[in-house]
Amino acid sequence: MKFVPAKLRLSRKVLVLVAGVLVLSGASGAAAVFVGRDAILGPPAEKVTGVSCTVVNTVRLERDGQHWVRRYVRAHALDGDVRVKTALRVAGAFANKEEADLYQVVLLDDAGPAHRADMRGRAIGAEVLFARNPAVIPGMTAPFVARYVDGAPSANGEFYGEKHELSLDEIKEIVTAMSQPEDCSDPGSEGGEDGHGAPSEVASADHGSGGHGDETPAADHGGEEERGEGAHDEGH
Repeated sequence: MKFVPAKLRLSRKVLVLVAGVLVLSGASGAAAVFVGRDAILGPPAEKVTGVSCTVVNTVRLERDGQHWVRRYVRAHALDGDVRVKTALRVAGAFANKEEADLYQVVLLDDAGPAHRADMRGRAIGAEVLFARNPAVIPGMTAPFVARYVDGAPSANGEFYGEKHELSLDEIKEIVTAMSQPEDCSDPGSEGGEDGHGAPSEVASADHGSGGHGDETPAADHGGEEERGEGAHDEGH
């Protein structure tokens, strides 16, 4: 059955107008099949700023007159690039709230460990370090270090994929796309403590309190167990 008579020929101008009406009247979903969703609606929010997260623990260290802050967070993110974007977003939000010489964000899976001593090695899905003046931080040569483990976490929240470290250009592109970085929700700040929202801790890195005395923050936080590197402590 023919819906348009064979003798009816629409002009090019009319066809363009009809196409415009279809797009404006809700045909964007169909058009996205041909053009691509991101080209019409833009990329999903998680592809730009990552996903929502929850603060697990915040540790403040004093080392040689410097103030270091480490924040452990957990999130449900199956893709490694989403995890590292989440960690970068949290680092930016945290840096806007508190003055420190070094900021470190360690991202865990929702199913990851509840005790800080276990939040290391394969439990880490992404990690970000930020220093406004990296020259004063041992082992750091650039303001940012950002890395993640590719692939989805296992059922117990461990990561076994390939490790990737972002270039400074990649980090710059991600960070500049975040207009107002948002921090994670923090149950601990509201008095809740259930292993997923533990309160902040204060330690002195000069005296090795809590096993942090021998840390070099720019070392590979997640791989010391496999390569025998001792730059990060073995007992978070």
